[in-house]
Amino acid sequence: MAFSHQAAFERLQSAHAHGRLAHAYLITGPTGSGKRELATSLAGLILDCRAEEVAHHPDAHFVQPESKSRRIVIDQIRDLEQAIQRKPLLANGKAVIISDAERMQPQAANAFLKTLEEPPPGSLILLLSSLPEAILETVLSRCVETALRPTAMAVAAPEQSAIISALEQALLQPHPPTAGDAFRFTRVVQALIVEAKERISDENDSLLKQETSKYKQASEGSGWLQERAEQVKAMTEAGSVRERDRILQIIVDVLGQALRTQHGVATSHPAIQKLSQKFPPTNILKRLDAMETLRRRLALGVQEALSLEGGFLEMIMIK
Repeated sequence: MAFSHQAAFERLQSAHAHGRLAHAYLITGPTGSGKRELATSLAGLILDCRAEEVAHHPDAHFVQPESKSRRIVIDQIRDLEQAIQRKPLLANGKAVIISDAERMQPQAANAFLKTLEEPPPGSLILLLSSLPEAILETVLSRCVETALRPTAMAVAAPEQSAIISALEQALLQPHPPTAGDAFRFTRVVQALIVEAKERISDENDSLLKQETSKYKQASEGSGWLQERAEQVKAMTEAGSVRERDRILQIIVDVLGQALRTQHGVATSHPAIQKLSQKFPPTNILKRLDAMETLRRRLALGVQEALSLEGGFLEMIMIK
């Protein structure tokens, strides 16, 4: 059963209050479901701080894909294990948030199993994933899964209108969809992804400049600036992947709305209504399968531009 991230937090907050909170959770759900928000709220319970303070708390540890292959590698896990074995600095325990857990290399996942099963007392380990089926079974078996559903905000994302318009141009013409229609649709989506990535990069660059100015004297000669710059670079890369996945989820949501419309769920958007009328359910399901295949390829590190072109060509050209 999938929950809203607020409902999931209330359930887990109650478990914490009664001493029944598990030591490792796998938080799953599509992009926009609030996995990160739930994780930081839970970490705040363990660290006795507000959720917005978790990112800068010395007893909070974060892992995300950082290598060129966009994988979580064994060296990251070894560094994490050393960090959480040390005594907490401010809180009574430690919180670990591992984003995009499906991108953990098998060697890294295997190296983490013992810690995942028996973490230091007071520790909370949170794995986040939009593709839990790509995670090793040995990892899954050591976590309690909490599934989240998309939020209303995700459905009403600012890019939705542009994507619906592009789908309308590609699929709702009098002629059958062509390769040219597919490539034009690809260009629209790629432009939205680039814009989102640039926004993430600008936000993180601004954050680094602010922190550099604030901590300049304290960090001189300490290596802090270089380390923090590398962390911000990793944050930018991970954020870019999340933005890409969020935009792809909008396409899935639109196709899903067309499918639900065929089963009597009302829609206020005329293009979605037309999609539901033009294509039978099996056709829309095939397009959804093509989107899932595309997301799997991207999750496995296949080159982004090539994956998008091939994936959208397949999705648009389905008969």
